[in-house]
Amino acid sequence: MAAVVVAAVLAGGVAGAATTYLLDDSPSPSSSAQVSASSEAPAAGSLQDAIAAVDGAVVQVRAQGGLGSGVVTSPRGLIITNEHVAGARGDDVMVVTADDRRVPATVVMSDASRDLAVLRPKGEVGQGVQIAPEPDAALRPGDQVFAIGSPFGLRGTVTVGVVSAVNRQGDSGTPMIQTDAPINPGNSGGGLFDLRGRLVGVPTSINSPVPGNVGIGFAVTADQVRRALDSVD
Repeated sequence: MAAVVVAAVLAGGVAGAATTYLLDDSPSPSSSAQVSASSEAPAAGSLQDAIAAVDGAVVQVRAQGGLGSGVVTSPRGLIITNEHVAGARGDDVMVVTADDRRVPATVVMSDASRDLAVLRPKGEVGQGVQIAPEPDAALRPGDQVFAIGSPFGLRGTVTVGVVSAVNRQGDSGTPMIQTDAPINPGNSGGGLFDLRGRLVGVPTSINSPVPGNVGIGFAVTADQVRRALDSVD
């Protein structure tokens, strides 16, 4: 799977020949995923309960440019994803829900500098998740997080890791969360969640000597996600 290569510069420098890759979300076959009922975000402490609370809100996004993921957000039902997945404002995409329904959607906001896009679905896509309200989502290095997306088209895939760094400067100057939760092509635009079932980031890129995960992934912060959603009327 071909990767789109961008500059390999991280805050403080990166040793060796690692390169930052935007996750190349090219079309690939998807497989069915186990669907759990949505509920209110549980208290921190149960990984299984946190996953069950949010997995129904993670959707697959099929656009002309490729295949990625997205997250239905509360309270407006808008879907957050990556700009490199969804494309430009006004483009039409297809959203595949956790219960395998296909719902058309329109890109109503697109920002390449933050690699974020907002979709307005034209039908029911499921219950939205809460975005962590605190600055930096109250994350600290070592906090456990998990990602849900469609790596290599495998919809509803869950990967688990920890926060490696908070506010790591991305190539465009956008603050990023660094995590070792495995992130691969197809995870783009999906969710990075904490153990309270809150959206804390949106996976967008990896740093690797090859276009695959080696434990260094990056997600746009919840604060940037909130700003993108607030910009939509």
